[in-house]
Amino acid sequence: MVGYLHAESAGVTFLQWKTDGAGALDGTIDGAAVSGSPPNSAVTTNAGSLTGQLDGRSVSLQVSFHTDYGSLSGDTLTLNVRQSDGSIRPIIYRRASPSDYNQALTTLRTAVAGANRRAGHDQQTAQEIKSLTDDYNTVGSDKGTLNGDLSTLASDVSTAGNDLKTAHDDEKKVLAESSSGTTDVCVDANGVDVDANGVSVDANGVSTDLVTVTNDLSALRKAVSSLQSSLQAVRTDVPTYNGGDGNPDLTEAKKAITDAQSFTTGLVTQVNSDIDQVNAHVADAYSYSAATSKAGQCGSASSAPTPIEHIK
Repeated sequence: MVGYLHAESAGVTFLQWKTDGAGALDGTIDGAAVSGSPPNSAVTTNAGSLTGQLDGRSVSLQVSFHTDYGSLSGDTLTLNVRQSDGSIRPIIYRRASPSDYNQALTTLRTAVAGANRRAGHDQQTAQEIKSLTDDYNTVGSDKGTLNGDLSTLASDVSTAGNDLKTAHDDEKKVLAESSSGTTDVCVDANGVDVDANGVSVDANGVSTDLVTVTNDLSALRKAVSSLQSSLQAVRTDVPTYNGGDGNPDLTEAKKAITDAQSFTTGLVTQVNSDIDQVNAHVADAYSYSAATSKAGQCGSASSAPTPIEHIK
């Protein structure tokens, strides 16, 4: 038996045959082909029989219902093989043994496995960079949302302050009336109580604002945590990464984290200050109502609601 081997990145083929006295060939064909694309490439092996004719240097081989023609020169076999697109390509085979084929097959499998690993790593790092960019953008977006929340909260605290001023003005009027003996003292004192309840309604609006603030603050903290993980992954797996193409570099990502953490600390401080302010407005409003009810001997005024708790 003589053998001939062709090996390339797309596969390997090994032909073996024996020849009778009339030049008739009879043998086998073993091969392996690469299918798919990395990281999902695979090596598939196949085997079959062949027949043919050797006439001097001319060779014809019948394999899988088709005939390939070529020439044999020393240890080199050249076959003109029809390709899937209809073209004919000269394929060069070298004299080889079964062990040579086994080695070529091992080399092919090793190359495919390496290509799969590299492509898989490339996909992973691409996803890590995408996650870094997405998390970076989310942190910026969440900060913008919270700035809007702060503006709404400040507006509602200001509304409570304005309503408190109304309650205070009405209180002073009732106290003046009580000193002069005006008969409408209790009616006006009830008006101050209504004012106090209005400030309480404003505080309820602040409480609603705080639900939004708390939810958005939680989202920002989650985004910062995710950005920290993405940054660490890119730093570990892509040490040469330097951003570009709309992606932040490692310094920008790290700064986004520290800025967001500082922003969060400042936001909590500001929100709790607003809470203290609106709680004080409510307490003052109900103290005005109590003072007017007492001054006019009008009975008990409404009780102040439970103060709003700080956020964390």
